[in-house]
Amino acid sequence: MYCIFTSFFWGIMKHYLVTSIVGAFVLSGCVAQETFVKQNMRYSDFERDRAACETKATQEIPVNRSPGAEIAVALLFGVYSAQDANAPARIRNYESCMIAKGYQRKELPGCPNITEARENGTGPLNADKRVKITGKTCVIGDQQGRIVFYDQPEES
Repeated sequence: MYCIFTSFFWGIMKHYLVTSIVGAFVLSGCVAQETFVKQNMRYSDFERDRAACETKATQEIPVNRSPGAEIAVALLFGVYSAQDANAPARIRNYESCMIAKGYQRKELPGCPNITEARENGTGPLNADKRVKITGKTCVIGDQQGRIVFYDQPEES
């Protein structure tokens, strides 16, 4: 009975997992993204500060694979997966570091025209440019997952 239930449950979970992943890829260009911004920031400074804060957070709050969390995931989903018990604290450390550097957390919409945003936006390929956050600013990820900021043109 347990094996039948586990197989059935795992089959349903795989279906929802695949659906969720496909949906995330489809919507990745349309969904708002929360990021840290500083008005008139140079993109290269943004990347440097982001990397410094990620490194600081990782060094100050190491990964903690909690045996209790691993067992709970194995029992619920039938898959043994190591969980990082320190992940929430590390995220808070990163966020406080970015705020200390003068950034503010802001939710920006996803860019509707992905190709245009990647070609004309401010990102890793033109890191010396400054980013001005306006009501028309949207964000998109490049092929490596780095953020590209784009000011959408006025609609005619």
